[in-house]
Amino acid sequence: MDWLLMLGVALFLGVRHSLDPDHVVAVSTLVSEERRLWPAAWLGFIWGIGHIIPIALVGLPLIIFHLEIPLVFESFVDTGVGILLILLGGTTLWKLMKKRVHYDVHSHDETIHAHFHRPGHRHPTLKLERRQWITFGFGLVHGLAGSGAVAVLAMQASPSIEMAISWLLVFGLGTVLGMFAMTLFIAAPALTMVAKRNTIRFRIQGIAGFISLFFGSYMLWEIWSELL
Repeated sequence: MDWLLMLGVALFLGVRHSLDPDHVVAVSTLVSEERRLWPAAWLGFIWGIGHIIPIALVGLPLIIFHLEIPLVFESFVDTGVGILLILLGGTTLWKLMKKRVHYDVHSHDETIHAHFHRPGHRHPTLKLERRQWITFGFGLVHGLAGSGAVAVLAMQASPSIEMAISWLLVFGLGTVLGMFAMTLFIAAPALTMVAKRNTIRFRIQGIAGFISLFFGSYMLWEIWSELL
């Protein structure tokens, strides 16, 4: 039963890992543009899948060959995470400003006219398929950043290589389930409830964008202050 308890701990830690601040900030910002429940929750699942791939591809060789990732590499990847959060936050705020008030030209019955749009005027947003690939990419980068630490934890917690490999994979599964559950039961329902209230929805997107921008900047400041 010890191995079962150990895998249960790995599953719990995987779920807990999915709720790390940088993970929640990234996924919540991406989900904030989606108005429907299941597509929003699906983005969380896609992020989890992207997260588990580098954990497996990098973590398994580290366990099998008893290797360690240099601190410089981890700092480099964490820097990439911070930059992505800044870009995500900045892009969200920029698109929000364009949605809020923008100038457009229309042609109706051979008559051309131009006017400013306000929040109530809807235009197509970024397609779900493209957001899925973006979310998947964020999951990959976040997974790469944490793969070394997870592999070390698996080796420390497990008495054998076989158990360490199982621990690592169950941990990754917990990360997928945790992020999917977070978006399904917390983020997605909240966004669905306010989908018809444009003002509230814009505020949520704005807050998510600012948090992503701030958290990414804080990550970069913290990383480089330790290196310099």
